[in-house]
Amino acid sequence: MQSNKEKKNVKKTMKAALAATLMLSAASVAHADQTINGAFGLPLNPTAQIPEPGGVRVQANYYNFGDVEGTNGDLKFYGLYAAGRLTDIPLEISGGVEKFDANGSDVDFLDETSFSVGAKLLLTRNTDPQALRVAVGAGYSDTFFQNIHGYVVATKYFGDLAGGRAPIAGHLGVRYDRYKVAGNDSNKASIYGGVEVPITRDGTVSFVGEIQSKNAESSFDPAIPYSAAVRYRPTYGGFSATAGIQRQGVFGNALDRSSNFFVQVGFTFGR
Repeated sequence: MQSNKEKKNVKKTMKAALAATLMLSAASVAHADQTINGAFGLPLNPTAQIPEPGGVRVQANYYNFGDVEGTNGDLKFYGLYAAGRLTDIPLEISGGVEKFDANGSDVDFLDETSFSVGAKLLLTRNTDPQALRVAVGAGYSDTFFQNIHGYVVATKYFGDLAGGRAPIAGHLGVRYDRYKVAGNDSNKASIYGGVEVPITRDGTVSFVGEIQSKNAESSFDPAIPYSAAVRYRPTYGGFSATAGIQRQGVFGNALDRSSNFFVQVGFTFGR
């Protein structure tokens, strides 16, 4: 028969195993929202997170870019996206319908409703939830100034998974962007980094932040892009919502370098 000490050790082992299982789920690649153009990632930039096989996420975005300096207009950006992974191949496919809402006679020419598409391939094949993940991807937003972008990004989870606390996620990437705005072209490489830090122990509420070097040529007088937000994602079920402030950057002084509100609401299926 087992002694009381042995029984306690067994219970501790079972609790640790259960906690590790929960944290493995929390660190799953499916636990991610989508970017401003639909890829899995931070509010502005993609990460190395991708959907699970057969998983699909649908998300609605609202980004307020604020008043256009020296005009009577303001800019808002809406999007409805889906991102999924149809097979065991670690390939994410995303796409959506977007609307650039330019209010005011001085900026009516920016008003646009069109589409975005994207693809991301996870290069690393590992089962350790704390191992480094690396992905490459590309996308195109016809609405967002015909933006073509490509990127390489790494994601890593930090924390004691057996300790019962949701892990911290860190992201670091390099990307290239081409924009066409009012007949002017911009081609620029940038670097970006971001974190997802649990506020509650189980990760239901977390802080999401990112910062990026300037993503447009100096002739566009760009600002430094960033976002800071709070994300709500219940432990069970696929719902999540994120709200905070952001600055996309390419507009620069046209928007007086202001930071403005954004919100994302979505649901992940097939978890």
